[in-house]
Amino acid sequence: MNPITMAVVTILSVVSFYQCTNNEDLFSGFPTEMDFQNLQEVHDTMTLTDTIQLTITDPTIENILEGEDIRLVFPPNSCTLAGGATPTAPFKVSLIEIFKRGEMIKHNIQTFAAEAPLVSGGMFWVRVTDATGAELTLNGVQAILPYQTDANGYENSMQYFIGTTQTAPSGPVISWGAGNSELTFDETAGTNGEFTIWSIIGGWSNCDAFYNLIDGQSTQFKVRVPNAPDFTNTQVFFALNDFTTVAALTTVQGDALATYTGSIPTGAQGKIIAISLVEGALHFASQDVTISGDNTFDLVVAPGTIADLQSLLNTVN
Repeated sequence: MNPITMAVVTILSVVSFYQCTNNEDLFSGFPTEMDFQNLQEVHDTMTLTDTIQLTITDPTIENILEGEDIRLVFPPNSCTLAGGATPTAPFKVSLIEIFKRGEMIKHNIQTFAAEAPLVSGGMFWVRVTDATGAELTLNGVQAILPYQTDANGYENSMQYFIGTTQTAPSGPVISWGAGNSELTFDETAGTNGEFTIWSIIGGWSNCDAFYNLIDGQSTQFKVRVPNAPDFTNTQVFFALNDFTTVAALTTVQGDALATYTGSIPTGAQGKIIAISLVEGALHFASQDVTISGDNTFDLVVAPGTIADLQSLLNTVN
């Protein structure tokens, strides 16, 4: 190669290298592969195997179905199709039972009705479909829940609540509204007593009492998650130690998520749990806290697997 040719080749190489090193698109890397698109996918993944499947073969007679802990009593012909048509047997009954705080967080649930905290005696989700897959309406179906939560002193104050949602930056959180059914407690039934809801509807149901907050002794608190990119993909829950009460922090205050004003008892002890997606990857952290007033806590999330998060939530009974 003669000197002139070598000079031309060298100039072209330098120009090409300059163009390449100044093209940001070439160095932006491959697109990040998202483990999860949103936090609801995290909850869905953790709860894939939580549904109990039961069957009603003859709906014209009374059927008593045993879940893991809950009993459902179906009077004769108590499941109907909208419009009055006759459903086709057999019926499939899908049931989810929840009595523990960690299970509530797994399912993206808090024990609040609007901004009022609740003490739970147990909750469940039920759906009945006929042989064609059509969803059925429940008429006079009873649910009997064994008393096995932390609700000391609230046993005879329990009411029937049905599922609704409250808005959070990361999406809806399951919460509660008043249901229209009688709820009774029999302290002599079962091992520790039983709650009976005398007419349930399909979907989420809860046996709850309003938490008795003492005037002048209620407070609130905030949690910062410094390494989370934003609150679109970040949730914070507080599981109270004394009662089966779970709060989702749904209010943004500056760089923190906050509880509702005056919704937490001063001196309350419990665990805060932050769950976040950082570039689509699961991160989480927990911390035991005592709420002494209008506190602000910092919780730095770290990478972990679904199994790791489930193990953490399984310790929150």
